[in-house]
Amino acid sequence: MTGKPPKVKPVPAPIKIPEFSVDGARRPPSGSSAMPHLPIPRHLEALPVSYGPDSIAVTPAIRVSVNPRSSAIDEFAMRAAKYSLADYWIPAPKIFGEADAQGIRLVKQRQYVAVADDHVVQVVLDAESGLFRATLASELDPSGPLLKPDSEGRFWGPLDSDITPFTDSISVQTAELFRRMGRSVAQFSAAMVARVLAVSGVNEPVLRDVLMNDRPAPFLLEDTIRRFELDQTIQAQGRGAAPERFRRFKDLEDAFESDCDENTFRMRRVFPHLPKTAAQAIWRNMSAAERLHMHNRPGMPQRVAKEALVALRDIRLARAVEGIHLEAVANPDSDRLVLHMLGNLANWPRQTRVEIRQSTMDGHVLSAIGDARSPFRHILIRQDDGYVLQSSDAQSPRKSKDLYSTIWFLLSPGHRQLLGVTEDGGAALQQWVRAQPLPSRQTVSELLGMAPLAVTVDPATAQHRQKGQLRGGGDNNPTSTRSVADRVRDLYPHLPDEEVTAFITERLKSDPSGVLLRLEKEFATLRNELAIWNADGASSHTQTSEPEGASTLAERRQAREKFSAKLQDIWQRKSVSRWGEGDYYFSHYVDFSGELPRLSARFEYVAELILTANEPGARIGAFLDSFPNIQYLGVVGIKMEGFPSGIFQMRQLSELTLDGCSLKLSEVTAEGLSRIETLTRLNLANNPLTVAPHVGYMAGLTGLMLSNAHLSSVPSGIDSLRKLGVAALHDNNISDVGYELFEIPDTQDLFIGLLNNPLSDASRQRISQYLENSSMDRKVEIQTEEVVFESDSDSESSESGFSTGSDSD
Repeated sequence: MTGKPPKVKPVPAPIKIPEFSVDGARRPPSGSSAMPHLPIPRHLEALPVSYGPDSIAVTPAIRVSVNPRSSAIDEFAMRAAKYSLADYWIPAPKIFGEADAQGIRLVKQRQYVAVADDHVVQVVLDAESGLFRATLASELDPSGPLLKPDSEGRFWGPLDSDITPFTDSISVQTAELFRRMGRSVAQFSAAMVARVLAVSGVNEPVLRDVLMNDRPAPFLLEDTIRRFELDQTIQAQGRGAAPERFRRFKDLEDAFESDCDENTFRMRRVFPHLPKTAAQAIWRNMSAAERLHMHNRPGMPQRVAKEALVALRDIRLARAVEGIHLEAVANPDSDRLVLHMLGNLANWPRQTRVEIRQSTMDGHVLSAIGDARSPFRHILIRQDDGYVLQSSDAQSPRKSKDLYSTIWFLLSPGHRQLLGVTEDGGAALQQWVRAQPLPSRQTVSELLGMAPLAVTVDPATAQHRQKGQLRGGGDNNPTSTRSVADRVRDLYPHLPDEEVTAFITERLKSDPSGVLLRLEKEFATLRNELAIWNADGASSHTQTSEPEGASTLAERRQAREKFSAKLQDIWQRKSVSRWGEGDYYFSHYVDFSGELPRLSARFEYVAELILTANEPGARIGAFLDSFPNIQYLGVVGIKMEGFPSGIFQMRQLSELTLDGCSLKLSEVTAEGLSRIETLTRLNLANNPLTVAPHVGYMAGLTGLMLSNAHLSSVPSGIDSLRKLGVAALHDNNISDVGYELFEIPDTQDLFIGLLNNPLSDASRQRISQYLENSSMDRKVEIQTEEVVFESDSDSESSESGFSTGSDSD
């Protein structure tokens, strides 16, 4: 069977076969003795980036040596040279065993294939490729090319020239990939090549997949190589002090990014900070329909938006790591990573607290190490691209310095000696950091506040991403090294300490790690879904009469981003109310059109939700499904295609207002609404309800507002509502008021509004009789289009039981 090694066939009679060995064969040419033999690690541990957003795995710490013994450029070149198949030829004996179905001959447990009429080659099965590889009898590790039979199955030869034969060395594959990209590994030292691969998340399996399947190079690798080259160029130019190098790098980078095509520009309308290399890679992977969408409509398809989000995430991770090695780049994310790596050094003084703050002493804390309660406290204030040290030490520097120099300055002589950085100041500390293993992807994500990316894609999408080399993803079930309390504070940063303790005790008592991981993924999913919703934007909701312009699109995007930011804040239990109601209250004026986001997250702490449309065209969709514990819900002017199913899940709902929402009730939804027995106030005014809900089960109902609701009858069950104080039924199509109204005790303090209804004469007569026969302490008031029957009036008309509508105003 194809793909399996051939079975051993017994030889029927002894055959005199000459001993095949390397002595009788031609050896492959060896490297020149002048060429240094510099071993390259077989497995380079790179900053892992998974193929798809749902393919997210925990990876070990990255180890990249930054102290190579010497340059390995010649090693790359030497190993990249391909051996000729002729170097493995063996003269075929006159008497040879028969070949099996695959064309393989077996002699003394060794396998041979014919390469010519009078020559054979010994082969072994290559475990990685599943193909046969040429080898020599004396070799432990086969060194020859991969072979395949010709179309007739008679002779074997190397794979076609467009398919690269591989050895197990990553150096060969790296050299080949660089060559395909129009570059050479000779541009960098071996250590720098290792850093480039680590930063871009390209490891040996990725290299093998790209080369064997002739895929395009990962865009992150191209981008990383370009930035490393730019950094080397600026260093070679001797661009003075750090600020000048930073400015030069930024200027050249801005020039590169601004020189983009129309396709990149279109994508940047949605994601303004998307790098050009990423945009070009995403565009290459778009389908024809997606490209048409981008050309003809202002928004972006959701699948493409997901790709862009993953790319942006990967780029931020890569840029954070690259900043450790580049001299002309100043990146706050890199400084946060450096501080973390310093804090993990074996001899680092852990009793010393070091904080990085933005701009001022009271600025946002970017990163911190050490015990927060320690009396030895140093605050590094980031100003522009440097740092100013603030501490109790009177010798604190006044001028802004780089991070390494600032930290070196705060270390005592004893600590410097323990760390081995007594000389060379910050430069020595920098070398120490560069010599350390890089943190894992999960650690870097946590340091940057990037929760695991929980994007779900189907296998077809994952395969598409792999082919396109759009690399990225989050960590699946990561094992966090942070304490439970710190992880809770990351999720809910405004939660007081006592509430953090209560949260841990009440919510995490059974499975702290599992519950926290679920919450972290839920928040990551929320941010991702909102980003995709923002990207989907206003394209399909743009009115044809509205002018198409960048400002209009920017306004739509800004409105959505503001709404998204408030949603994220309220999930994290931050108060978003200008009146300080607390984290349970969420109110927003909807200034955008289109459907509100469908979210996987649950806003369990929100008890009061008020949404008011300021722009026509907003639709509720499934938005309310994420708010299971709402007690007070008010939605005004936002369209609803049907009664929102999420409302049925609100078990504590007390007040419900759906005003002017184009809501229609069916018999089924009206029945479901009637079973919300917890309601004390129901307002469905200004909707084409058509069907009147039964309200008899709402025993605590005090207010019923159903005006301008296209109703033709009074809601049934109204006579059993003893707490009802207002029933606004005006501006409807009610002609027959029925008889339940007159079962209400006349002493109940109740106003019934029936203005602008085509009441029949019979209905008017029944209303008149009910009021005429009422008791002296009657409190019921019934207002019709012509008259108002009152319970208490000093006018003469009250004696006859009615007054004019104008008199009541």
